[in-house]
Amino acid sequence: MKRTLNISIVTTALLSYFACPMFAAAKETNTEFENVAVMKDKTGPSHFEAWNQTKQSWQKEYGLQLGMDYNMLGLHAVDAIGDSSAASGAVRVYGQWDLVKTDSGSTGGVVFKFEHRHKYTETSPKEFGLAELGYIGFVHSLYGDQGFRVTHLFWRQSMLDNRMVTYLGFLDMTDYTDFYPLASPWNDFNNGVFSSGSGTIGGLPDGGLGIMLGGFITDKVYGSASIMDAKGNASDLLQGAEDLFDSGATWKSLEIGYTPSRDMLFIQNAHLTFWQRDEVGNDEEGYGINVNLSGLIEKQWLPFIRYGWAEDGGAMYDSSLSAGFGYIPAQRSEDMFGLAFNWASTMASTFGNIDFEDQYTAELYYRAQVLPWLQLSPSVQVINHTAINFDAIEVGDLENIFIEDKTDVVFGVKARFAF
Repeated sequence: MKRTLNISIVTTALLSYFACPMFAAAKETNTEFENVAVMKDKTGPSHFEAWNQTKQSWQKEYGLQLGMDYNMLGLHAVDAIGDSSAASGAVRVYGQWDLVKTDSGSTGGVVFKFEHRHKYTETSPKEFGLAELGYIGFVHSLYGDQGFRVTHLFWRQSMLDNRMVTYLGFLDMTDYTDFYPLASPWNDFNNGVFSSGSGTIGGLPDGGLGIMLGGFITDKVYGSASIMDAKGNASDLLQGAEDLFDSGATWKSLEIGYTPSRDMLFIQNAHLTFWQRDEVGNDEEGYGINVNLSGLIEKQWLPFIRYGWAEDGGAMYDSSLSAGFGYIPAQRSEDMFGLAFNWASTMASTFGNIDFEDQYTAELYYRAQVLPWLQLSPSVQVINHTAINFDAIEVGDLENIFIEDKTDVVFGVKARFAF
C-alpha cells in the first residue's frame, strides 16, 4: 500500500465520492425484453382492500398501474470505528400509465417513480460503511438522506409486436444494465458489490436524461443500447438536464445476452455489458466490461457468477468477482434465502491514487413474506478490508490512518410495507 499521501486529497476524494447522488407496470403490457415489473417493484396486495380495488379499477379503465410502499433499514456493526448503528426509511410511489395502444398490441405510456429518502440516525446506512467502518464500499447504496427524488420519469414505447422497447426521458440505468434475479438492494442483497455493476460501473446514474433501445434479436439473443447523462440528478431533474447540456458528459452502455427462453430472460441469463463514461468533475473518462451468468435449477436454486472490470470513469473498483445463489423454499414460494461472496480491488484513480489492499465480502439474508403487505429481511455481512481511520486523519496522525486486515460484521433488518 502506498504510504505517501496528502491527507486533504484523501479526505476530499473519499467524502465527495460517497456523497454523490448517483448512489442512489402491468405484466400484460411489458415487452418480452422487460422484467415482470419495469422498475423491479411489485404492486402487489396491501392491507387496504378498498384501495386495492380502486387501483384495479384504475388499471382496467385508464391503463394506470400504481404501487406504493414504505421501506426501512436498520444496521448494526459489531466493531465499528465510529457509531455502531444506522437506520433510515424511504417512501416510494411508482407505476406505469399506458396512454397509447395500437391494433398490433404495441403500447406507449409514462413510467414513473417518486421517492423520499430520509435517515433516522445521525449517519444514514448509505454513509455508514465509509463514515463508521472506514470501508471503501456500500453496506447499502440506497438508504440515504437525499429527500425527494425522481428516479424514473420517461416515455416507454413497445414496438415490433412487443419484441422491442424504447425508453426516452429520465432513466435509471439499473433497469436494463447488467441485471440478474437478485440485483435489487430494495429486495435482496444489501452490499453494493452484489447489485448491478458489482461496483465496477462508473456513475450508476439514475434520474438521468437519456434514451434506451432494447429487445430480442433472435428468439434467444437480446441486446440493449443506451446513452444518458453521465451523472444524473434525481433530486433535481431540471438541474441535471441543464448540467448535461452544459457539460455534454454522457454515460453509454451496450449489452448483448443469451437466454434459453424469453419468459426466463431475467432468471436464466448470460450477458456481456460494455460501458463508457465521459470525464465528470474529478472523475476521469473511463470504460469497463461486466459479465454475468445466472440460472434457475429445479425451480428453487438461483446460482450466479458475476465479474466486472473497469478503467477509471469514477468506478469504485477496477475488478470485482462475485458468486452465490438464491434459494426459494419449497413451501414458501415468495420467500428468498441468499448467500454470496465477493472479491474486489479498489480503483486507485477514484480515491486519490491510493493503492488499498483487496477486499472480501460475504452476505447472507432471508427475505420473508410475513403478510401479503409485509416483507421482513434479516441479514448479516462480513467484510474484510483495509479501514480508513478518520479520527487519525483529523488529528494528522499519519501512522494510524489505515487499519489493515480489519474484519467487520454488520447485522441488518429491512422491512417493506406495501400499500
